[in-house]
Amino acid sequence: MSQFDLSRFAINQITTPKWTLAEAIEGYARQGVHGIAVWRQYLDDYGVKAAVKHLHAADMWVASLCTSAWVNQTDAAGYRQALDENRRIIDQAAAIGAPCVVMVVGGVGSDKDLYAQHRRIHDALEELAPYATAAGVKLGLEPLHPMYCGDRSALNLITHANDLIDELGDKASGLVADVYHCWWDPNFEQQLKRAGKDRIVTFHYCDWLVPTRNLRDRGMVGDGVVNFAQIRGWLDEIGYDGPFELEIFSELDWWERDHHETVQIAIERCGPYVGPRIARP
Repeated sequence: MSQFDLSRFAINQITTPKWTLAEAIEGYARQGVHGIAVWRQYLDDYGVKAAVKHLHAADMWVASLCTSAWVNQTDAAGYRQALDENRRIIDQAAAIGAPCVVMVVGGVGSDKDLYAQHRRIHDALEELAPYATAAGVKLGLEPLHPMYCGDRSALNLITHANDLIDELGDKASGLVADVYHCWWDPNFEQQLKRAGKDRIVTFHYCDWLVPTRNLRDRGMVGDGVVNFAQIRGWLDEIGYDGPFELEIFSELDWWERDHHETVQIAIERCGPYVGPRIARP
């Protein structure tokens, strides 16, 4: 039995990529973690009905469904297909009880026009917002570190995400804040407070390693330079009471480890930062 209150703690499935969805559900629950962020390729492999049944049987709750389809297609047909795929993903999120779909929207398109991609992101989110609202699922806008702007996402600043949420409305959208992507931003604290407790739909933990060896080289909490106590203090100030997810991409380390060990260490490292309100340092 863990010494920590893990009621708000979820492990993002990409942290243990060698496990199927069924194995992840069992592996997390076995060590007392009953929150999971589901990745859609594993969900597609398992099937929505089987996943719902297994999640319920294991007393699991879902923090989010990762991730959306990119909307960086420069041809009209490809763009419409991406929107249709995102509607399917929203339906899947609703079926498994995920409060949000994490929107990773694609980097610069083949036209190499960053501003055109910003317009595509805006227009896609605007079109998807009513569908998400009707499904009871929020579009979780996750700003990614600028090093991903060329491929994964041209939504790179928490300020930009908050601006979009202002337009889309809180019923349709929310903020997915990830310390890996935002810890360096001078506006991080101010933008978290701007968002407030109700706009943040889930919060991602992992650490920034020095040196970072490649774009998939994130660290376990405590192994890098992120000040988690300080950031948790900001969240406590605004009264945030939502989920905390551990999400690690780690081709050179954690992905190669025994996943049972990863879950055990995750609990030990994240435990102090996921429970009830903590005192600010």
